[in-house]
Amino acid sequence: MSEESEVPPTPKLPTREVMVLTELEQIKVLADPLRIRILEELCEERTTKQVAERLGEKPTKLYHHVEALDRVGLISLTRTKQNRGTLEKYYQAVARSFRADTRAFSALSETPDEEKDALRHVVETILSSTSAELMSLIESGQADRLEGEGLLTFVEIGVDEEHVRELRKRLEDIIAWLTSLADDDDDSIPEQRHRLTIAYYPIESREPAAPGDPA
Repeated sequence: MSEESEVPPTPKLPTREVMVLTELEQIKVLADPLRIRILEELCEERTTKQVAERLGEKPTKLYHHVEALDRVGLISLTRTKQNRGTLEKYYQAVARSFRADTRAFSALSETPDEEKDALRHVVETILSSTSAELMSLIESGQADRLEGEGLLTFVEIGVDEEHVRELRKRLEDIIAWLTSLADDDDDSIPEQRHRLTIAYYPIESREPAAPGDPA
């Protein structure tokens, strides 16, 4: 019997384009910025040790993070291999990109404070990671790429409920289009990757004025 498990060849990139996170537990797991970095590295099949080397971390620091990602189904074990008496486990992300279904947050009003704290950490992680990447781009002398290849803007709008739904639908269409750009037959690693962070949310809730009330 072969020491290496028999599995079909694993593509360099996940075959699934996008995974929508529908469970709050999946979203909570990504509250740790290190786990997001691990997930990015596992876009290509790697062992925990290989990921640790790429991130400049000790493997022992990553094991429980990898286990957490695996537990909620964001990565999967693709194959195992015997190497000098040690069983090497190879993992890969289950999709090329991930996005949260906002309906997963619908029960937050009835959840304990620790659940809300976890969501706060998720928001902080996403926004702080975006900020850190942009600062790194600027510090490395590549700020001009923001104009040529990127877009950085901040917009506040006032619209009615119909336009709110339309805008959300358009944003979802953009995300769907972006995730479809990768060719299903092309399993090569892209030479360059871009990041899109979207934060679209209500900033106030106003009740309609009653007849006779001052505007």
